[in-house]
Amino acid sequence: WFIGKSAPSFYYNLQQSQDGSPNYAQAMVTTSHFSVANRLIPTLQKQLDEQFPEAQILVKKLEQGPPFNAPVELRIYGPNLDTLAMLGDEVRRIMSTTKNMMHTRASLSEATPKIWLELDEELSRLSGLSLQQLAGQTRNALDGSVQGSVLETTENIPVRVRFESGERQQLKDLNKLYFIPPKSHQTEGFPGLPLSALGELTLRPSRGVIPRRNGQRLNSIEGYIRADVLPASVLSDVENALKEQGFTLPSGYTLEFGGEGEKRDDAVGNLLAYIGMIVALLVLVIVLSFNSFRISFIIFAVAFQSAGLGLLSIYIFQYPFGFPVIISLLGLMGLAINAAIVILAELKANKQAVEGDKDAIICCVQSCARHISTTTITTIGGFLPLMLSGGGFWPPFAISIAGGTLLTTLLSFFFVPALFYWFARHKPFEVSSASVS
Repeated sequence: WFIGKSAPSFYYNLQQSQDGSPNYAQAMVTTSHFSVANRLIPTLQKQLDEQFPEAQILVKKLEQGPPFNAPVELRIYGPNLDTLAMLGDEVRRIMSTTKNMMHTRASLSEATPKIWLELDEELSRLSGLSLQQLAGQTRNALDGSVQGSVLETTENIPVRVRFESGERQQLKDLNKLYFIPPKSHQTEGFPGLPLSALGELTLRPSRGVIPRRNGQRLNSIEGYIRADVLPASVLSDVENALKEQGFTLPSGYTLEFGGEGEKRDDAVGNLLAYIGMIVALLVLVIVLSFNSFRISFIIFAVAFQSAGLGLLSIYIFQYPFGFPVIISLLGLMGLAINAAIVILAELKANKQAVEGDKDAIICCVQSCARHISTTTITTIGGFLPLMLSGGGFWPPFAISIAGGTLLTTLLSFFFVPALFYWFARHKPFEVSSASVS
């Protein structure tokens, strides 16, 4: 358990955004198997919601993707805080009626409890205590007064004197505070004036930190959804509900959608920022290596098809599409290119094959089949422990590469020689320098 703060970032997309929050706690629950965790999540969520309706409790598993505060987020920008709070409450009402929405929260509605002391200034003057003196003695009693220091090696630690914790926990404890008036107003044996004799204490909510984004005031409405539900589908339902119920913004206020979808798009954009340069360099290297645009076309056709076969493997095994899958597809395309290059190098080294001789092409493919099959088997075997480890991170990554490699290998044995034969029949290739006469 972590009380009053977020858990440490032991997972790559966890955020520590709740440090110093006394009304927040986070717990990590481990189970014997990930299937047990998947079964317990909806059960625990229902039980906790029923037993503790006054608290917002979220039961969720570690997920893939970029870090985000909430899977569904709507941001309302505007100048007036009261209007922002009113609009946020309306959006929360609409979101709460959306299917698969569990809890909603508005950043502007989070109130900080504050104690207000309404003093009788006339009694304060009669006691000889000014407002500044009263504030100073109250601060010393609660926060403490530095009365010395202790030297610990090279660090100077202040010694603070204050009331013990048991006497300053409840609101009623403040009424027991005694204020010492100046000596001119003291009598023998007089302990001081209690706080209850000088004024009245009330506990009222106050607005905490005003949230801002890019210099603008905003009210961020966060929506938390049920486990194993796509945030994009829930966000679409929220947009439709806002339109159906006629939600409109006054002049000077704007609405922006965020959450998981926005963070995912930003992360994918950053990931693919250099994809154009990488593809251009890859084309240049392959064209210069084989001195043929037709050979390059065959190689890249296999690479793009391998990405689709990797996604097919993920679909067959019913795993979600996420960042591990994106990274695995890039590696899978590299393996597919390697298999295609091996076959094409063997074909270009045969004088009859480059002229479109079908029997020679078949013979070349058979001669390199053992090498490619061995590579495929060792690749699948290497990823087998990750596929069997369970969880949501490594199995999709491993299945995408292993399953895609298997399907791409089968594809390469038929697609690459067939396309090579078709090109060679129209215009023979140049035999490579390693050919055998």
